[in-house]
Amino acid sequence: MPRTWLITGCSGGFGKEISKAALALGDNVVATSRNESKLADLAESGVHTVSLDVNAPQKDINAVVAEVISKYGSIDVLVNNAGYILEGGVEEASDEEARAHFDTNVFGQLAVARAVLPYMRAKKSGTIANMGSIAGWRGGINCGLYCSTKFALAGITEALKKEVQPLGISVVLIEPGYFRTDFLSGGHKVTPKKTIEDLVPVIKPLKDMFSMYDHKQPGDPVKGAQLIVEALTGTGRCAGRQLPDRLAIGSDAVAMISGVLEHKKKELDDWKDLAVTTDISD
Repeated sequence: MPRTWLITGCSGGFGKEISKAALALGDNVVATSRNESKLADLAESGVHTVSLDVNAPQKDINAVVAEVISKYGSIDVLVNNAGYILEGGVEEASDEEARAHFDTNVFGQLAVARAVLPYMRAKKSGTIANMGSIAGWRGGINCGLYCSTKFALAGITEALKKEVQPLGISVVLIEPGYFRTDFLSGGHKVTPKKTIEDLVPVIKPLKDMFSMYDHKQPGDPVKGAQLIVEALTGTGRCAGRQLPDRLAIGSDAVAMISGVLEHKKKELDDWKDLAVTTDISD
């Protein structure tokens, strides 16, 4: 029996490629975007397309999910993929810009999960994949706010996994490295209106690197999407494997995360002798 997928942020990149890979399995795929017209090619291929703004009021998101349930009877896999990068210094981002970033990258994912989870709980089955990033492992110059949204998603996803696992629901954080999509350009990347001259010497080299790296990233989004679909369905190369809390995608992701873990372990060991002296002496 075919599964039903609900995937957000499908106008390009991973959202579009995951939709194609899931459809190739013979599953029902519901692809969403704020602008449904950007999904015309997916609609022509047999994907059901819907307009969905993850920043819309909860009742509107609930209504979209209810329509999907009415059409297909269930949502078996939710992929929370919608998001963008706010590029710039932490201090440069205004309160409005920072909150808007969290609204899409964090609270938008929470809102869609809230709408879908009651149906998964009723069936005692389902899989939720939140789209994180290797940015959720280390805060970086020029992308600190973006990193912070991915750190937040890591905590939310790990907690949610533990809460709903006894109910038969799987939850995983997908953490891609750099893949050759439009994520570093176009409408997926915005910059703060404010520039702080004191920060330019630190930030500009990273900003230039992002620009030079655009469309030269090592990851193939088609291959990445295929692995994600196999992992979420337990098919192909992932048959018999249990989903991890955080699934790294890309050789650069594996290398970077390994380096972060080694560095953090060293820092912990370097300060352990003092850290353990702070307990109450009973």
